Amino acid sequence: MGSWGTALYSNDTSSDVRDMANEVYPLVGIEEGTRLIFEEYADVMTENDNDCADFWFALADWQWRHGILTDDIKEKAITLLEAHTGIDEWEKFKTAADVKRRLAVMDKLLTQLRSPMPRMNIPKAKIAKPKHKPGDIIIARTCSSDHSSADFLWSIERCTYPYIYKSETADRLPELLKPPFTAYDKYIAILCVGTEKMLHSQYVEGIYDEHSVYAFYDYVSDEKPTADRLKKCGFLPKYLRYASTVGTAIETIGWTYTFKLFTYSFRISKNSFESSVEHFTCKDEYERFSCLFSMKNYLSEPSYNFELHDAFSDFFEGKAILSAAGIGYDNLLDKDIENPPICSADEILNLIKTME
Repeated sequence: MGSWGTALYSNDTSSDVRDMANEVYPLVGIEEGTRLIFEEYADVMTENDNDCADFWFALADWQWRHGILTDDIKEKAITLLEAHTGIDEWEKFKTAADVKRRLAVMDKLLTQLRSPMPRMNIPKAKIAKPKHKPGDIIIARTCSSDHSSADFLWSIERCTYPYIYKSETADRLPELLKPPFTAYDKYIAILCVGTEKMLHSQYVEGIYDEHSVYAFYDYVSDEKPTADRLKKCGFLPKYLRYASTVGTAIETIGWTYTFKLFTYSFRISKNSFESSVEHFTCKDEYERFSCLFSMKNYLSEPSYNFELHDAFSDFFEGKAILSAAGIGYDNLLDKDIENPPICSADEILNLIKTME
């Protein structure tokens, strides 16, 4: 049944319909948004089972809550609710207590749909725009170690995925970092090195989010860095592995030096408790990074991160574990230094299979 509870949205179909409604209605409006939803769920909405009921219940509830419930969708949902459509599957696969709670949810929705709607309040579409321009340097100071979330934000204790490295490297990596690599109450810095567009919605063509792309300076210190100090710094690499969305095939593998933040307002972390964030522009730094990077044979594809502390963990983990093992990493400053070799996509898949 694809459900994990009796609540209206505690199932795959309803939660997916809600997510799609949140995505398409702000972009294309009521008529086109409904057409797209009908098109996406054409195989579900015409059945007479629990999935069909979940579809109509979710769509009717979303439209009612946003003041746009159409007569045809209201009538369809009410008909299914009055008939308790889908409850036979609950009686077959769930407990009597679950059935009772589910019926209560359906009756509550039926009462709601028969009541007056609130005023129309479709949320505005949030289209991401670049937060910085190439050459912008952002300096942040991390939280102190006594913060409630500090242990997983700015601390790296173990090596993740040691099997990505060739055996001669992997055999030297420590399981735990002793002492752990920490960066509490420290200054870190990133450089904006470009922007990248991504299709905003899988359902609506021609609308794009545009995210800033950054590189991490090889810098963690008690001292706030000056522009002159950063101009002497290298940049940190990250091992990048992207798997196919279909199956288990690995589509991208290698070292990258850039990342983009999927944010609509620049944040270091979701709690925004870091003590300071400031930035200034130095166009020469963008040109320096581009020049250094162009002389190496690494991936130009950036990694994805939602907040800066996520990217910190990704990039500084590689530095921490390689340094602990006495293995060098390439910060782009020396043309003769390369990052350690890593396994191919096929080699990694074979290793994963042996570990299952």
